[in-house]
Amino acid sequence: MEKTIVAVELGSSKISGVAGYVRPDGSLEVQAYAWTPVESCVRHGAVYNLDRTANAIATVISHLDGMLDSDIERVYVGYNARTLRTVPGSVESKFDEETVIDAETVDRMYSSDETLDSNEYVTLAHEAQEYVIDSRQSTETDPIGVACRSIRCNYMDVVISRPVAEFMAQCFADAHIEILDGFVSPIAQAHIALTEEDRQQGCALVDYGADTTTVSVYKNGLLRYLRVIPFGSALITKDLAAILGIERDHAELLKRTYGLCNMTKTVDTAQTIGISGRQHTIEEIGEIIGARNEEIVRNVVARINDSGYADKLGAGIVLTGGGSRLSGLQMVFEALMPNASRLRFATEPVVEVDWAEPSWNKNDGSQMGLLAVMSMGNENCCQEVEEEPEKMDAIDYITPEQQGNMGMNSLFTDDGENAQALRDQEEQEQARQRKLQEQQMSEQEEQKAETPKKRQSGFLKLLQRVIEKSENYLEGN
Repeated sequence: MEKTIVAVELGSSKISGVAGYVRPDGSLEVQAYAWTPVESCVRHGAVYNLDRTANAIATVISHLDGMLDSDIERVYVGYNARTLRTVPGSVESKFDEETVIDAETVDRMYSSDETLDSNEYVTLAHEAQEYVIDSRQSTETDPIGVACRSIRCNYMDVVISRPVAEFMAQCFADAHIEILDGFVSPIAQAHIALTEEDRQQGCALVDYGADTTTVSVYKNGLLRYLRVIPFGSALITKDLAAILGIERDHAELLKRTYGLCNMTKTVDTAQTIGISGRQHTIEEIGEIIGARNEEIVRNVVARINDSGYADKLGAGIVLTGGGSRLSGLQMVFEALMPNASRLRFATEPVVEVDWAEPSWNKNDGSQMGLLAVMSMGNENCCQEVEEEPEKMDAIDYITPEQQGNMGMNSLFTDDGENAQALRDQEEQEQARQRKLQEQQMSEQEEQKAETPKKRQSGFLKLLQRVIEKSENYLEGN
C-alpha cells in the first residue's frame, strides 16, 4: 500500500497544502492540492495573527481531506520567513590519544552545536560543512574511519527569529495538526530544483516569491549561504495599483501581461491603454514594473556578492518562484551581474512528477517549495476511510468445496460456539502479528541505515517547547 504524504507550506502570500505519493524511485504523484490567501494574517512569511493563521491551516487540511478518500492525521511542514538566515558555526573535539572517528562522535558534535539558541534566535537546522582533522590544511567531508587526536566540524547553522518560529509552531498546535517533521523550504527546494552538478559546480538558487525573495548559494555540494529579502513580486503589483489608481487584480494582470516590456521590446511601448477612465502608455506601465524589479534584483545580486562565492558559481544562477515568470527578467540579471549569462529557470522539478490533481498550476515554479517538502516525506499521513462491510452469517463464508467436506455439526464447536467466528478471530490475530513484525523489521532497517543516528529537527523541538509552554500557562491559570 502506498503512503500518502501530506505537506503544508506557510508561504509569503498563501498557505498551501499538497497530498500524494513519493515512489521508490523518487518520482512524485500529486493527488490533491489546496491553498488559501493569508495577507490578513501572514506578512513576509511571519505570522502576526495566530487565530486567523490557525484557521487557514485547518481550512487547507479540510479541503485536502475532501479530495482524498482518507482522513489526514499529520503533516510535514515547510517554513520560510524574512528572518531566516545562515550563520557559520563550529564544534571541536580533542582526544587524549589517537582515536578513530565513528558515527557516534560525529552525532555528538552535531547535537552539541546549539550555542546560537537565545532569546532572539533559534537554530532550526545544521548544515555540515567540512571537517578539519588535526589542524591540517586539507579538509574532509566524511571523517568516519579517520584516526586523529582532534577534529573540528564547521557548520552552517540555519536560524530564525524566535518569536517568528514560536508563533508558527503555535498556529499548528492551535489547529490541532500533528507535525511529523519540519523543513526549511529553500533547503528542501534545492533537492528538486537543482541537479547534483549544480550544487557541486556552485550556483545561486533564487526563489523570487510574492512577499519574500530567498537567495541560497551552493558550492561543492554544500549550502554555503542563505538570506531572505523581505520583498518580492507582490510589491510590483502594489506599486501599479497605487500609482495607476486601480484594483490589485487589474494590476496583477498588467504585471503578467507586460512585464519588463521596455527592455524586451515585445510590444509597442508608445501604445496607450485605458485604465479606470484614464489613458496610460505601455512604456509608463513598464517603467513602474522595471523600477521595482530592478530594486529586487539589485538586492539579490548584493546577497550573492555577500556570500563570497559570486565568482565561484560555475552553474550560474537558477531562478524559481512565481516572480521568476516576469518576462525579460534574465536581461536585468545580465545587466547587473557579469556572470548572470549562466542563468536558467527552474520551472519544473528535476524529479518526475505525475500531475493527477487537475487544478495545480504546473511548471510555473510558484509551488516548487511545497513540492520539495512533499518529496522529503517518508511516513503515511492519512488514515484510510473504510466502509463498514455488510454483515454475513457464518454459513455465507463457506465455499461449495468446504460444504462437501464438512459435517452438519462443523459450524459449531463442542461448546456450541460459532466455529467460523473463532476462525475469523484467529486470522485477524495472525494478520495483526504479521503487521507488527513487518513494522518492527522496518524500524530496525531504518535504524541500521541511519549513520549517524536520526536527530530531531529544530522545528520539532521548538514545537514541543511551545506545547509545554501552553500547558504550563493553562495550569497556572
